[in-house]
Amino acid sequence: MSSDEQLMLLVGKGNRRAFELLYERYFDKLVWFARTFLNNEQLAEDIVQEIFMKIITNPSHFDIEKRFSTWVYTSVGNSCKNLLRNQKNQERLHNENFHVAAFENAPNDDKLFLRKHIESILLQLSEKEQRIFKLRFEQDLAIKEIAEILAIPEGSVKSGIYYLLKKMSIQLKEFRYEK
Repeated sequence: MSSDEQLMLLVGKGNRRAFELLYERYFDKLVWFARTFLNNEQLAEDIVQEIFMKIITNPSHFDIEKRFSTWVYTSVGNSCKNLLRNQKNQERLHNENFHVAAFENAPNDDKLFLRKHIESILLQLSEKEQRIFKLRFEQDLAIKEIAEILAIPEGSVKSGIYYLLKKMSIQLKEFRYEK
């Protein structure tokens, strides 16, 4: 029986059976592990499937100097944490600024004023911040896609979005929706 690391070397050479063996060894264990984060069987399975897709499409991301089990569990854990963080950020952003229904029911003059205010804020941003804003919020692209387009790390995109929204929320306080 081959070690996990040997199987990963074979996966890197396109050996399908090596991939199948790793999948059989780890899939159920990793779904259980992901479920401890997410409390959702379907999401847990989706995360693990994504990790296995990354393994098969880009096995070179695995460092053969490390143990496969440590690497794959860490990858699943990080993916779960990212998903949870993204969900919390979306919820926070939704609740933090203003309620969409209140805006939709607002008089047209208020909507026009807000749009003009946002446009003036965007003009004050750096070129990089403007690009990130447009790609994320106007084009609705994923962070990974934005990172590839701008040729910067995903972490830089995430922090750019965070600081951009922080700047904008300060300047948009007067539009905050209060229940």
